[in-house]
Amino acid sequence: MTEHPNVKLIARGYDAFARRDLSSLGELMDPAIVWHEPGRSVLGGDYRGRDGVRELLGKFHTLSDGTFKFGLVDILATAERAVALHELTAQRGDRVLDMASAVEFEIHGGRITEVTVYHDDTHSFDEFWS
Repeated sequence: MTEHPNVKLIARGYDAFARRDLSSLGELMDPAIVWHEPGRSVLGGDYRGRDGVRELLGKFHTLSDGTFKFGLVDILATAERAVALHELTAQRGDRVLDMASAVEFEIHGGRITEVTVYHDDTHSFDEFWS
């Protein structure tokens, strides 16, 4: 069985993020992308456009002194959606983040148009970044 094109698209995005290649990551996004990050931390809210999403992803790296990582577990895909399951890890001083998350990607015309993130413990996620 061949891999679904949306699985390949999302896998390329995770690879680009892991390499900190935000330029290549931006090419996978629709110019009008909207990213919904849950919670009330400094990272929570909606990020619009490629620059807005790159800003958010850059904050993960900056605020964690480069320790923030996604450990991709699986990607499920249909014609217009993909869901990625991953483990998040990071460290800030004596704080440690280690949790599961699911990320829903809406995809149209081969580009990511909307992203909604679901953390298994949003309260702990917020506490880590506060």
